[in-house]
Amino acid sequence: MNSIKRLVIPLAAASILPSGILAEGLERVNIDPSFMFEPGSYAEVSYGSSSPSIPAAVTGLGTIDNVAETVTATTFAVKTAIGDKIDFGLWSTSNGNGVNLDWGNAIGITADLSMPTMAAMVRYRLSDSMSIIGGLKRVSIDNGSSVSLPITAAGITTGTWTLSSASATTSVYGIVNEIPSIAMRMTVLMEGAAALDIDTNYSQTVGGVTTAYTGVAKASVGDATTISLQSGIAPNTLLFGSLKLSNWKDDQVQIPLSGTAARATISTFEDGQSYTIGLGRKFSDNLSGSASYFRDPASDCDSVSALSPKCETSSISLGAKYSINDSATLSLGTTWTQYGDATVGAPAATTTSSNQTSYGFKLGFKF
Repeated sequence: MNSIKRLVIPLAAASILPSGILAEGLERVNIDPSFMFEPGSYAEVSYGSSSPSIPAAVTGLGTIDNVAETVTATTFAVKTAIGDKIDFGLWSTSNGNGVNLDWGNAIGITADLSMPTMAAMVRYRLSDSMSIIGGLKRVSIDNGSSVSLPITAAGITTGTWTLSSASATTSVYGIVNEIPSIAMRMTVLMEGAAALDIDTNYSQTVGGVTTAYTGVAKASVGDATTISLQSGIAPNTLLFGSLKLSNWKDDQVQIPLSGTAARATISTFEDGQSYTIGLGRKFSDNLSGSASYFRDPASDCDSVSALSPKCETSSISLGAKYSINDSATLSLGTTWTQYGDATVGAPAATTTSSNQTSYGFKLGFKF
């Protein structure tokens, strides 16, 4: 069993990739607690880039070649052991949630919204096989994020909303069960919802007259539960997978209107679930690789949001991890994603033959 015990996750470099438009709502880069299981003190930094291609056929206006823009993310994590039972860690990404879309001048829908995420976590070992994780997650919105909408979008007068910085804090907690002799680990991680009130400057044009206003926009990040499992199944071979349940139906984006307390909901996010399954293989003392499959089943493909114009996701990821020396590792990964066809309510449009290509790298250091 020693060859199984020496297997180390993450083998899959897919975790370093931003999803662009991943599972539900505004999700991009998910919290990955795997760094908390590294021995001693450890730090890692990763970079990922996703290039989506989402053509849209708009009723009466023809086809837009691509309504989605390239997304990048830089992620950092560090942890240290405090005695034999406690580990403390920090995790941060520049692009935990967000949306970057441009439907072109003829439609007038653009969105440039980036929401960094930070988490501070403590892991406490109850025994050799059981431990608990608890901490706080901070969700922020970048100053200068913006949304532009035409009159055809949810009945809103043509306008542009520029958002100030804002943040909200919620909980993150979970439980871990391990059997080290077979490299088995099951993690259940729960993240609370976070609601942000965002000071907003905006202008609306009515009858050729443009008026400036101030108000408060609202954006929420839904709560989620992620169940991750890995286990050695043969010498130097690891089976891993995860299931994520995301709740976004009650967490929409709302913007103020006409200088009043009224707000318009501009998204139609739904709850959903996604899963990953994969294999990791250790080829030598220095090199391991992985392949995994991700699936987000269809929910309601006949009425999706213009801020998330896709339905149903399938992707394949390939990753490799190389030990540079006793204290440093390099992981590389790439993902190819296929989206299902979807119908957008406003504007009246359909998206077909949508896909995405992602790549990324991660450097890990023991100290």
